[in-house]
Amino acid sequence: MRKHIYYSMIRLKSILAEITLGGVQPYATQFTWRLEGDWREATIDADGVKITLSMVPEGYNEWGFAIITPTADGHGVTVAHSRSAAVGRVNYLRLMSTVAEALLDFLAQWQPAAIDVTGSDTSSTQKDLQKTRIYRSLLSANAARLSRAGYTVLDRTGKLYIVRRSSADASGIAD
Repeated sequence: MRKHIYYSMIRLKSILAEITLGGVQPYATQFTWRLEGDWREATIDADGVKITLSMVPEGYNEWGFAIITPTADGHGVTVAHSRSAAVGRVNYLRLMSTVAEALLDFLAQWQPAAIDVTGSDTSSTQKDLQKTRIYRSLLSANAARLSRAGYTVLDRTGKLYIVRRSSADASGIAD
């Protein structure tokens, strides 16, 4: 009986790792955030597709996140899944795992007050809703890492935000 419970627990841990993407290898774990105008961008190669992870300023030290890919027709870039060259070429779970790493890296490097994680995913299309559910799962799975970094996740009206819990000035006095 104990042996059966032991193997059941191992299987449960394996299933949980799959749900939280614990077993999914991200495309990148280190990022170089370049200044592009007011934006910060990091580029990764995902199965031969150049993907730009972009942080757009939305207020004082607040940022909006976007995934930018080349268009399928090769004539520009897009944030829309339906027009992306990544469709059918990029492993979506690996990309989302990379996004989690990129968000944590951006928090460590730039210490923003907040990031609107869902960014342009504001429509009620099935794809945007699915992406928001995946973001929600990723951030939940990384809650301890976010907390250690001084951040928490706010889920408001279908949008997700990573928000700094508090900050301090040079004297060490918190906001």
